[in-house]
Amino acid sequence: MTVDRQAPERRALEERVAHLEKMESIGRLAGGVAHDFNNLLTAILGYTELLLENHPESGPDRLALTEIQKAGQRAASLTQQLLAFSRKQVLTTQDVDLNQTVLGLQNMLTRVIREDITLRCEVAGEPATVRVDPAQIEQAIINLVLNARDALPAGGWIRVDVACLPAFAVTPPADVVAAESYVRVRVSDNGVGIVPEVMPHLFEPFFTTKAHGKGTGLGLASVHGIVHQSNGWIDVASAPGEGAAFAMHFPATQARQVIAVPEPVAAAPARGHETVLLVEDEEAVRRIICAVLRRHGYTVIDTGSPIEACGIFDRRSDEIDLLVTDVVMPEMNGPALAQRLIGQRPALRVLFMSGYAGMPVPDIRNPHVGFLSKPFQTAVLAARVREILA
Repeated sequence: MTVDRQAPERRALEERVAHLEKMESIGRLAGGVAHDFNNLLTAILGYTELLLENHPESGPDRLALTEIQKAGQRAASLTQQLLAFSRKQVLTTQDVDLNQTVLGLQNMLTRVIREDITLRCEVAGEPATVRVDPAQIEQAIINLVLNARDALPAGGWIRVDVACLPAFAVTPPADVVAAESYVRVRVSDNGVGIVPEVMPHLFEPFFTTKAHGKGTGLGLASVHGIVHQSNGWIDVASAPGEGAAFAMHFPATQARQVIAVPEPVAAAPARGHETVLLVEDEEAVRRIICAVLRRHGYTVIDTGSPIEACGIFDRRSDEIDLLVTDVVMPEMNGPALAQRLIGQRPALRVLFMSGYAGMPVPDIRNPHVGFLSKPFQTAVLAARVREILA
């Protein structure tokens, strides 16, 4: 009797392909749901902000409106995690030294873990530069540290270390583009570890081993999505009672100068007088944006149809100062619409909006182009419009 020595390897490969297909299907569903929810949340949070502006601090409805706003913001956070898992979020990438990222997070991470847990941060002896979205990578590190904290019910230690690795020292998955070198950020702990039957499900959305109400099951799923959307991969090493180590790997870049991430500045209400062409196929979103911009002094011409927007621009291009458009729409996507209108008027300013990266925003070779991720605060919308026009 002949023995098929390749059978175990073939079965393992088939199981891996089946798992990847399942994760891809879940990702498409999650991305679509999150996109629709972001549109709804844009309207809910926008109208709540407008109502709060009209209600005094001591008003009878102030508390109820504030609670609605808090619930909407929590929902927005969940949709961002879904988008991260599905790799459908819009990333604002730049060259980032992950040494600086880890050191910059150290104080904050110390505050979010308990006093019976020791945090150690160790960085590489050379610049660990990668091209990523700095906010998303910070979120991934935070999620991994919080996951490690929950694996230490009796205390212990968490270690965050950064290392620069040559290509021969790592084994990238087949679906990752090879690079000359890599940067690894590893979060390890000496906690309870992970049982073998849980390992295949670690990065699935809504899968959690925590007690009911103690977690959403989206933390590790969003880390997985962030890393893969950043052209990297994540490895896990663990055994019951022996702790766990989650290692994120990213292709290294050779940037000579790393761009510092600016501190967020509170958006102040900004008024204007210009004319805005708004193109948004979701009516509820279009109506709240119209209300906000008109309240800030702008003349708004709005439509839900990109084709109709082209006709409006043909007739009124001389008076339109700014195009505000969704990215993904029927008939024509936002980037294609912008390209067409800029071809008629190169000085046109453009502000893209999107709840997910279903279609990347191209480089339109125009210095007056911006992007706003849904859902957004009304004050941020007003400030962004003013910034582009000014």
